[in-house]
Amino acid sequence: MAVYTKLSKEDIIFILSDYQIGNLIEFQGIQDGIENTNYFIKTKKGKFILTIFENRVNSKDIPFFINLMKFLNQNNFISPEPLKNKEGKILNKFKTKIFILVNFLEGKPKVKITPNDCYLIGDLIGNLQNKSKYCDLIRKNSLSLEDCKKIFQDCKKSISEKEINILRDGLYDLIEDSLKDCLEKWPTHLPKGIIHGDLFPDNIFFLNNKVSGVIDFYFSCVDIKIYEIAIVINAWCFEQHNTLNIEKVKNLIKGFTLHDNLTKDELFSLNILAKGASLRFLITRLFDWYNTPENSYVKKKDPQEYIDKLLYFNSNKLDFLYD
Repeated sequence: MAVYTKLSKEDIIFILSDYQIGNLIEFQGIQDGIENTNYFIKTKKGKFILTIFENRVNSKDIPFFINLMKFLNQNNFISPEPLKNKEGKILNKFKTKIFILVNFLEGKPKVKITPNDCYLIGDLIGNLQNKSKYCDLIRKNSLSLEDCKKIFQDCKKSISEKEINILRDGLYDLIEDSLKDCLEKWPTHLPKGIIHGDLFPDNIFFLNNKVSGVIDFYFSCVDIKIYEIAIVINAWCFEQHNTLNIEKVKNLIKGFTLHDNLTKDELFSLNILAKGASLRFLITRLFDWYNTPENSYVKKKDPQEYIDKLLYFNSNKLDFLYD
């Protein structure tokens, strides 16, 4: 979530006039995230999130996101419900931009993550995959390794090799070599299905130490199912100074196996998938670090964290999972 499009109180009131959700009480832009513009809205009838789709999002993908959220809601998964306006439309337009309104999910992201939280996230991933396996929606991962390779090419056009290496000595070659390694070893034969694709702590809400909601489905796609676990290992299982917490990883897997067992092939593949996930976040953060507009209310994310994680997966295996 982020704020690229600035809306006035009058703009918000105009947008809400098309919905039966009561009069505006307050609103606020949400800085977290990078893709779309988001506002928290409170009315006399409840709390809501307004999402304006920015140019980074392919308009052809938006129906996938909306229909996936609708499908998950209908199958009792704790995700936002897209709201219809007075004419029964979910996708609407303000000036030149498409937007949706969804209900607000109660709870807060966890700041201090415990091994038990990782167990709950593993359970959540298994539940999501079970609920979505009967969903026939299809969308290619727009941040696949091939796409990340293209983004890195764009980085090299706007950032010099010297500038990239200022962040970390040898970073330019590290990314090049790691991309080549991942592309050669990527386990394309593994089972595929719908994944959220961005299960970071700020996209999962907790209430009374239980998961109360999952938001931001705008990276969701069809990809290798356990790539979701690899993403979460990167996002949830490292401690300060980017040391991997093995207990967190084991609990993540244990929670997932409440729904489905991992094959030996999947377990052996987790290391290269986790390395690919760290590359994805390193490259996209690197691009945004230098290319985010100065006048946008967006909190840029430091790529340094994912340099360390990439180096970890280059030097270590997740062999504790299959000892």
